[in-house]
Amino acid sequence: MLNNEQKKIGEKLVKCNFQCGGIVNDPKKGIIPRCLIYEATKQNGASAIVVGINPGKCGSYEKEFYLKNGCTYNSLLKTWDEKIKDVAYYKKGRVLLKALGFTGDILWTDLAKCECRGKNGNVPVQTLRVCIEKYLDKEIKTLPKNFTIIAFGNVAFNYCSLRFPERFVLGLPHPTGAWGKYNSLLRNIQKDTKSYLERISIKKDSHGYYKAVKLFD
Repeated sequence: MLNNEQKKIGEKLVKCNFQCGGIVNDPKKGIIPRCLIYEATKQNGASAIVVGINPGKCGSYEKEFYLKNGCTYNSLLKTWDEKIKDVAYYKKGRVLLKALGFTGDILWTDLAKCECRGKNGNVPVQTLRVCIEKYLDKEIKTLPKNFTIIAFGNVAFNYCSLRFPERFVLGLPHPTGAWGKYNSLLRNIQKDTKSYLERISIKKDSHGYYKAVKLFD
């Protein structure tokens, strides 16, 4: 369940009026910053903060819902719970997390909160820097150290590894855009689960610093 601090961050991010480079933020069309979903699984197991690059394209269902019910954080949570949580990114992401023992609570978030401009555009570095400073840093601080940061994709892994040295960071392939790397890793984990669990169980190096471990090439 979201705590009060997380709710305040969520309420601020959906109302963000920054027009950063490379993104779309247009509430008049039902396109808003989207992020910060806390999924309480009510199961034992490790908990995770899952970080992607930024949200995918806002679907017609979401846009219509926001325009009708308001561009608010509560609207965002409602659309996620009713429909978005079952899209491939989240479904496939959960499968990989579960295979690695992350069956506890999950905070789903991103480096940047707005969708890309264009079909498959890259998010500019400056946009990522600003958004991480304004939101992601604060989100991470709301959760205890036993929440592992799981970064989907190279960009998220590199940023999280350097930005959050006080936490263990695990890099995994993007569930829906990794050109077969997701399926390959999942098969390997299922074949030799023990060795993968042992590999990610060592969270600090010989100097006592938290490690950043990437499980894909």
